[in-house]
Amino acid sequence: MIASWLAVSLKSFCMAALLAVVMVLATHSEPLAQATPSDIVTQGEFAAYLVRELGWQAGLPAEPKTADYLAVLSGKRTFRFEAEDVFNTQGDSVTVRNYPLHGPFSGTGWLSGTAMPTTVRFSVFLPRGGEYLLKVVLRGDGQRWLAGDRELTVKTGGSLREAEAGTVLLNAGVQEILVQLPPEGGVDAFTLHAVGDHPAIEPLEGWRPDAPLSWGDYAETIAAALDLEKGFSASGASRPRIVSFHNGATLPSTAVATTADYLGAHVAPTWVRAGSGGALIDLPLDIPVTGVYAVRVRLLGETLITDFNGKHMQLKGKPYLDWYDIGVLRLQKGTHILKVQLPSLGGADSVEISSRPSSPADYLSALGLGNMKPKATISRAELEAQLRKDLSRIRPSR
Repeated sequence: MIASWLAVSLKSFCMAALLAVVMVLATHSEPLAQATPSDIVTQGEFAAYLVRELGWQAGLPAEPKTADYLAVLSGKRTFRFEAEDVFNTQGDSVTVRNYPLHGPFSGTGWLSGTAMPTTVRFSVFLPRGGEYLLKVVLRGDGQRWLAGDRELTVKTGGSLREAEAGTVLLNAGVQEILVQLPPEGGVDAFTLHAVGDHPAIEPLEGWRPDAPLSWGDYAETIAAALDLEKGFSASGASRPRIVSFHNGATLPSTAVATTADYLGAHVAPTWVRAGSGGALIDLPLDIPVTGVYAVRVRLLGETLITDFNGKHMQLKGKPYLDWYDIGVLRLQKGTHILKVQLPSLGGADSVEISSRPSSPADYLSALGLGNMKPKATISRAELEAQLRKDLSRIRPSR
């Protein structure tokens, strides 16, 4: 009887102890679960960290959102402003017209001056500073544009037409651009086009602001910021792909196909030669997988101009076909257009595209982080320490 009572008591004690343990675990499990998400860094938060560490806050509005940080890092090259949207409505003596009195216009209207010379003040916002080519759509001769401590004179006659004013050096942030209009002058719009190469600073597949930041995402972004991709080794890459201008481009009337061999060896069986007036040729290039590629082109001519994804180059050519490097570039999957301006009797043979190893592991290795797992997430403390370390090695000048 006593033994039975002891057994029951022991069983009751064990059940009570087990219940107490369960209650303790339940009480403390919720705070432990809540502590983990607070340590996770999203890609959007990483973008904000990066802009601040690079010292590019001048390109942010007073209360920045994630989209503002991404705009600073995007490498966007062209900013177009409609004159009627950015002029000083309180102090400028101009009228907004919405009819095509002097030719077609863009936006909701255009600004018309008075019978006397007048000054118009435009206020615009730039997320990134640098050198810009100013293009204007206007009417009237003797317009004087003032931007970035430069004064540029433009004339287009009596119709609204686009003209290049010149290059100006502008800071990031709010900029004031002035134009002194002649009597009855007018302005429709103006464009600032970045001069030089401003590649986007972002993960290889682009930003996903709400996604957790992984070590692979981090490495791909920082490699772009530090311009490390141009040093990616060609060893282990697949065999280069050759694209012929003759087979890939729709030839303009100013160019013809030829098999001539006396102007240098041609890689493609047939190449393209411009007439006496030169030729502009667009060659589509299909990229099967997003990654890093070395691109070069085989051309002939004294002065050669290329444009690829906004990267404008003027090359000093030769009187025979030879290779010219476009660069080691990050290219998204899809079709890209290479534009080539050939001089009189210039030639275009082919383009060579060579892929470079560009897996997340390759990016981590380039940063000296080969021991990290590409898909592992980064804690806030790890991000702050690693970001300052990496940016202290090489600070990009953009």
